[in-house]
Amino acid sequence: MADNTFVDLLDEVDCADRCEAVIALCELVDKLVTDVQFLELECISTRHLLSQYMNEEGELLRMDILSHLAPRYSGDSAYELYKTLMYSGGDPMEFRDYLVKVQEARKGNWPCWH
Repeated sequence: MADNTFVDLLDEVDCADRCEAVIALCELVDKLVTDVQFLELECISTRHLLSQYMNEEGELLRMDILSHLAPRYSGDSAYELYKTLMYSGGDPMEFRDYLVKVQEARKGNWPCWH
């Protein structure tokens, strides 16, 4: 059964405090998304480097270099609220500038984070 403690606590706070709390949580999620993006780029570039020292397995690793990265949370109600409030519904994990960095890391062009 779900823990309703959080909901009960929100009922005791006025609307202005709720909005500030939601914005603060969205800002935290934004920082966490940035960390996930950085770690994904590190993972991709490390896989690329490792693949250069492997024989046949290296080619397989390069073909599968983007597998098993962080899960995407589209569809999750909290993540959808975050995207709506922070990016008008856009997903920072799908923004062009990040996807370009992923492709650069995939090719071994690292650091591409800058």
